[in-house]
Amino acid sequence: MARRVVLIADAQGDDWGPMAPLLGALSEAGAMTELFTDCTAGLVSAVRGGTDLLVIDMDAPSSGGLDTLAKIGRIASQLPVLLLSAEASKAQRMWAVEVGVLGYVTKPLDGQALARFLWKVLRG
Repeated sequence: MARRVVLIADAQGDDWGPMAPLLGALSEAGAMTELFTDCTAGLVSAVRGGTDLLVIDMDAPSSGGLDTLAKIGRIASQLPVLLLSAEASKAQRMWAVEVGVLGYVTKPLDGQALARFLWKVLRG
């Protein structure tokens, strides 16, 4: 059975090109991926149930703000969360570890390394 993954990212219109390595890795891992450009809608969908992994692009405009970070922290205690960011901030990485985020990956994304990581998470 396919694993359900919720991906929240900043797509320009329907251009998911920058997320191609991630989408390819998710496909290789056998995931059924739901795509969201609105962080709130994606978070609501993820916590509704049946989500095996939540992937959040922290560079998406709707993913910023302290309120969103607090929500992510609460969600990370309920299901695996992978954060993506162009920023290699030590403070952001430390926060991610403190709230229980499963992984923190900096962009640009390495599709093969990501595929191995996702395979481990989704196949457990």
